[in-house]
Amino acid sequence: MNFKRIEWIFFVAFIMLDVFLVSSYFKQGPIMDATVNHPENTTVSVLKSMRDDQITIGETSNETGTGYYVSSPNNDDLKNKAGQLRYQSWSMNGNLLNSTFATMIKVNADNPQKVLKSIVNDPNQIVDGKDYQYSKALSTKDTIVYTQKVNDEPFYDNGGQIRFHLKNGYVQGYTQGHLDNLQTLRGARKTLSQKRALIWLYQYNKLPSNSTVESSNLAYSKMLTVNGNTVYIPTWVFEIKNNASGTIIYRRINAFTGAVMDDN
Repeated sequence: MNFKRIEWIFFVAFIMLDVFLVSSYFKQGPIMDATVNHPENTTVSVLKSMRDDQITIGETSNETGTGYYVSSPNNDDLKNKAGQLRYQSWSMNGNLLNSTFATMIKVNADNPQKVLKSIVNDPNQIVDGKDYQYSKALSTKDTIVYTQKVNDEPFYDNGGQIRFHLKNGYVQGYTQGHLDNLQTLRGARKTLSQKRALIWLYQYNKLPSNSTVESSNLAYSKMLTVNGNTVYIPTWVFEIKNNASGTIIYRRINAFTGAVMDDN
């Protein structure tokens, strides 16, 4: 990717971000202004409102960090390398590789990486497995997640993950996306703290009453695709449990702007 193309991607992303923020300002102006002008008073008030709504959030951090706009080209690199794979059958679905192992792999659900480490590091079984790390935070009882990282943060998007499918203690196969030639667009930017992101989530009415925030993670999510490249940004990802039904939902906050992203 040449420098002019990177500039073009970032320019388009910046324009789209500005349009969104202007729209958000007119829709949510009073909330945003109160947060900026009186951050301490607003934080105390919002946290009290959460308690009144029976929302349990646990300990939250005020620590901010840094992140980047990053991009990766949409290409056939994964498909081109898949011919080296053995002991499995595979097919492509867009840029994702779907594979089924010839023999299912027994794993310990509490410590699956002990067995899967050798599989992931074997180029005959996983393409570019060295680029991924096990993520306990993103894994579930049905899915074991390995993820690529940027700025030491994982990719929440499946385009940068290996997702092993687990059933009855056995891994049957996996879905893999791979991001190569990652490029940083401009310099580092400050990211919101965990507590501030949670407050924004509540102010946008995306945190239901009588619920518990089970976990939160800072991870990179897909922002947009332009000119044959996908742009990713850091996001706060919250796992929220409805205390009445036991249902789990996920919410995402743009860690640069505080804007709520889609609920998928």
